[in-house]
Amino acid sequence: MRKQSLFLTAATAVVSAALLSACSSGVSQGTSAGLPSTGVSQSRGLSDALRSGVAPKFSGMIRHSHAAKREIRPDQFTNHVIYISDSGNGAADVIKYNHWTIDEGTIGSGMSGANGNWVDRATDGRHLFEANYTGPYINEYNPDGSLAFTYSAGMTDPVEVTTDKHKNVYEGEFNYNTAGIPGAVNEYAPMTNSVMASCAPGNVEGVAVDKHGNVFAAYNNVMTLVGSIIEYPHGLSASGCVGTVLPITFGYLGSIVFDRQGNLVVCDQTGPNFAGAVIDIVAPPYSAVTGTLGSGWLDPFHATVDMAGTRAYVTDLGAGAVDVLDYPAGTLIATIDTSTTTGVLTPTGAVDEHNLVVDNMGP
Repeated sequence: MRKQSLFLTAATAVVSAALLSACSSGVSQGTSAGLPSTGVSQSRGLSDALRSGVAPKFSGMIRHSHAAKREIRPDQFTNHVIYISDSGNGAADVIKYNHWTIDEGTIGSGMSGANGNWVDRATDGRHLFEANYTGPYINEYNPDGSLAFTYSAGMTDPVEVTTDKHKNVYEGEFNYNTAGIPGAVNEYAPMTNSVMASCAPGNVEGVAVDKHGNVFAAYNNVMTLVGSIIEYPHGLSASGCVGTVLPITFGYLGSIVFDRQGNLVVCDQTGPNFAGAVIDIVAPPYSAVTGTLGSGWLDPFHATVDMAGTRAYVTDLGAGAVDVLDYPAGTLIATIDTSTTTGVLTPTGAVDEHNLVVDNMGP
């Protein structure tokens, strides 16, 4: 799989060097989701870049501006919708596979620093969730693209969002270098803006919930740039925030997600000891890496798997791209980036309208 950074300029290299020194350390139809973007062009400071959860080497790539739209026509897709969080245009761009047009329905109401995203099933259709790290809040959108609800209680730096089979909402709270406020995973009842439970293992980048209600959180030590995954058995409240850290060595982690077989798909933005970015597959009982997905990654930031378990969507910020992969084989099917679609500027997350939410059909 070929990878080439689209934005690593001399200016970015300077920012990256500064960062490393400082750190040493579904919405159903695309045509119906038609709200105009309200993202406003702005410059982002170093603090905002660090808050995004992107590996320090690539933090200088986060930017915020608008681009024109252009049609693209990759092969092998029919009648799907993909939602791409785009920090570059402050919105969730909608691409409908059978038309392959960017901005077929752009959802932009209330977004600020779009990051991780998620689709959950609801009685009135699929709902899109967007974590906005400069909000800071998580927006939930109706199938028609209108804003359904905003979660903000207890948030200072939301970079990830997921739901469980009961439609409870979980936030990955990163909180890079926020004095006195640790990173956390926060749980909310559906459409309720109050924290139901909260556990603070570190700077949380990813959250995943299995069919038993066990909550897994991926978090980083921003001083050592080492990541870990902790499991809270039977949930945050039931565990009393007493969890088990998986006995696996990771680098700087991004998102985590379950597939239909109960395997964890883990985005490691740097690899252990900076050996190179990798997407790990960790099968039960989650004691060792049992495989990998794809290859040639620069900065795999977020990954999701569709409901059928046959497609994975990997957002590689280092390449400025979303890769669509055959799952679990890892074969590249299509790449969405600025070379194919000028409407996608700085993708930070991608999810299929038929997203996998682990329920009793799972492992």
